[in-house]
Amino acid sequence: MSQQKYKKLLRSTVASVALVGAVASVSTTSAEAGGFALREQSAIGQGASFAGIAAGGGLSSMFWNPATLTQVGGISTESVASFVIPRTDVNLTSGSFGTADPGDVGLDALVPASYMGAQLTDDLFVGLSVNAPYGMATKARNPSGSSFHAATSKIFTMDAKVNIAYRINDAFSVGVGVGAMYTDVRMTAAQPGVLAQELKGDDWAPTLSAGITITPRKGTTIGIGYRHETKFNLAGTQYLNTAAPLPAATFTAPITANLTLPTSVTVGLRQEISDRFAFLAGFEYTRWSELKDPIPINGSPAGTSLHFGYKDGWYASVGGEYKHNENLTLRGGLGWEKSPIPDNHRNLRLPDADRLWASLGASYNVSDKFSVDVGYSHLFIKDDVKVSGAIGGGAISYAGTADSAADIVSVAMRYKWKPDPLFANDDPIDRKY
Repeated sequence: MSQQKYKKLLRSTVASVALVGAVASVSTTSAEAGGFALREQSAIGQGASFAGIAAGGGLSSMFWNPATLTQVGGISTESVASFVIPRTDVNLTSGSFGTADPGDVGLDALVPASYMGAQLTDDLFVGLSVNAPYGMATKARNPSGSSFHAATSKIFTMDAKVNIAYRINDAFSVGVGVGAMYTDVRMTAAQPGVLAQELKGDDWAPTLSAGITITPRKGTTIGIGYRHETKFNLAGTQYLNTAAPLPAATFTAPITANLTLPTSVTVGLRQEISDRFAFLAGFEYTRWSELKDPIPINGSPAGTSLHFGYKDGWYASVGGEYKHNENLTLRGGLGWEKSPIPDNHRNLRLPDADRLWASLGASYNVSDKFSVDVGYSHLFIKDDVKVSGAIGGGAISYAGTADSAADIVSVAMRYKWKPDPLFANDDPIDRKY
């Protein structure tokens, strides 16, 4: 390759890695929802493909709808651990640096979530939630025909919220959550013998959610949850080392980028058919088009911008819950998710595609205070989807296909510390003057 082409490669790849860092600054693991969102926030929800989760089910429902806090009396905690086991085999069909396959780029990961709820009075509730709502982690075999574009992508996020909910009457409850999300990202790309680079960056941003539950009659609950867009001003540093035939150099530069994570609305229905069986349904709409296109990367040596081209995504699910006895509850569900990423914008870092969720789960009351929840989902992801990437205006590129699937196992422990409201049945204060 000529010296001129190598210089173009250098400038374009530097910009590409900077852009990837800006895009991916949002969580701890492989994305297992549309785009790079994470839905693994509840073992109860996992067991039913998250059907009806915005209408309630446990403390973890507050992630989607803080108004569901009013359904859990007393003082309780819920801790969730979800194990994501993806398989994403990428096979290259063409590439400027050959067609050596990146291999299985998906990384196994643990997604934790924690919740606390306290009933202050008969109708006033407060809660705390800690989640990782977005995420992406991929690692390609190096060297490969695409390593110039992406090698490793690892992101961490934590969203902590204080939630307040109020039961207006037997029919209506409302809630709001206010908090902050922290993001940290590390991205690398490399072309053996030519260049290696790394990007690190982080930021804090405020987060907001709100919701309502409606109980028009006994046995029917409708929940509507809203998660507001989150705006980050990512700040980071780009490191670059070059080798022959490029001039040997070590380069460091600060970069910034404005990134908006999307608004989402979730609707859930929980309908009791009998004393033992409940029908569950849900719908989630995410405005991925809020990711501005293009996003300029300030400080990028090439002065380039990132083009997402994302469309709005949605997810629909149905399920059921069966109360086998006083201690054991069984559940299952199916879900369909429309990916927001079109073919011409799908690349190695996030080979996302339409998927079918199939889930089973159970809850068991070990005692009056302690319960255990488990949920399992298998994701049937559309096969042979196109992936591609390019730098230098397309002068250097790769193309291929991705075959993906995933298994998710969620386990949760719930404990009721106090069955009554915190300020219930208190003796009046007797003041003496």
